[in-house]
Amino acid sequence: MQPVLKYIFRLFIILFLIPGSVPVYSQITSSTADFSDTLTYIAFPETDPFFVFHSSSFGTPVTGKLVASSPGDTSVYNYDWSMYNPVSNSFDPPFFSETDVATSSLSNLDHGCYQVQISSTGLDTVFRAWVFHNDPNVEVEKSPEGKVMPYRYTCDFLRLIGNTYPDTIVYYDLATGAELSLPNGMAFEWTSDDSEYQIFGGRFFLSLTIYNQPPYSRPPTKDTRFTLTAVDSFNLMREDDVLYESVHVKAEFSMWYEDRGDPDSEGVWTESDNPEEESPMEVRFKNLSENGIEFEWSLVDSSKTGEESDIITYDFNDSVVFTYYIPGYYYPGMIAYSEAGCVDSFPLVTNPEIHVLPSELDAPNVFTPNGDGVNDFFVVRSKSLKAFRITIYSISGRKVYEYQHSDGRFEWEGWDGTMHGKGSSFVQPGVYYYVIDALGWDAVPYRGVEPFTGFVYLFREKE
Repeated sequence: MQPVLKYIFRLFIILFLIPGSVPVYSQITSSTADFSDTLTYIAFPETDPFFVFHSSSFGTPVTGKLVASSPGDTSVYNYDWSMYNPVSNSFDPPFFSETDVATSSLSNLDHGCYQVQISSTGLDTVFRAWVFHNDPNVEVEKSPEGKVMPYRYTCDFLRLIGNTYPDTIVYYDLATGAELSLPNGMAFEWTSDDSEYQIFGGRFFLSLTIYNQPPYSRPPTKDTRFTLTAVDSFNLMREDDVLYESVHVKAEFSMWYEDRGDPDSEGVWTESDNPEEESPMEVRFKNLSENGIEFEWSLVDSSKTGEESDIITYDFNDSVVFTYYIPGYYYPGMIAYSEAGCVDSFPLVTNPEIHVLPSELDAPNVFTPNGDGVNDFFVVRSKSLKAFRITIYSISGRKVYEYQHSDGRFEWEGWDGTMHGKGSSFVQPGVYYYVIDALGWDAVPYRGVEPFTGFVYLFREKE
């Protein structure tokens, strides 16, 4: 809520007592007014100050206060206050007087025009000021409990009903008695207690309908207090609010995967809208939905079934872990249900994409197991292998190493150049022959031709 700015209007009048005399200054002020300015008349030739006193809430009584000051010195004067009577189009006899005082003040003033006659030896002058009570009304439709009426929302929309009524500020032409009014309108805005929730059209529609048309708009998915704030032409504010207990739901999730291509990220899960990794690829789906009680996940199953897989969870905190085996692109989805039966799905426009990389396999033709930490293993470069078998022979035909893998994640560390890979007995440097028989998760075979069958050179001398 913005603080109401209070203006103190001061009207200075130069009074000439007699020709050649020093000008004298007088003023009518109000330190409690919420707004002040001057008004004009149609027939009456002068202008007068006015002071607006704003009630704290609709229908709350408010009164005004005026202060008349002595004309610019510390002398004392006589003050006689009277009030304008629109019926007779004249000022009634004084209703309050003070003598021999420097200032005179009136409190608990009703709406109307007040005149003060200031007199003393050699001075007799009159000043006027209008007092206006401002009581605009801002109303938001709501139940006795302060909530949105049940018939104002469904799963498809939420409708807020508001009205604003600026106060009519009436005054009179002091020459003709004709009734006049100050221009007064109201600007308004709908806001909420959720700083992240955007309200479209909140400055244009008093009766505001929020349609459930994601991603463009949607009613809030958590209990939200809406406030209608209106400001009139005097910059004075009034507001009303209503509580919406949400029945709507928002479906959303994030995806996390382990980037196996980065050695430093082993065991570290990374969030991504488009994760990409070799098979088997495990993806963790974190539920980010709002106001849901049931969540139906639509995922593509692995090679074990080749069918769509539907998983249903009921706890918002439950994450779903799913493993993808067959290389390709996958587009997971989720449907969320609220307690009231409202439904939302994710994704809506931009599909999160999972890419399981196609299989590949390549083998080097040389390695140097000399313990220097560089190229110490004969190891293949591969992706998405389901089955893998390698047999290595000496040039004389003796089998010196064999390794086999089937299913699961392929994580062969390679041959270290020792007999049968035991790490104790080193084979002689020279040429060795290897035979690879492998199968990718995409059913691509790797066997029988180079580089899956060929020679590898083992050097052991350190440079």
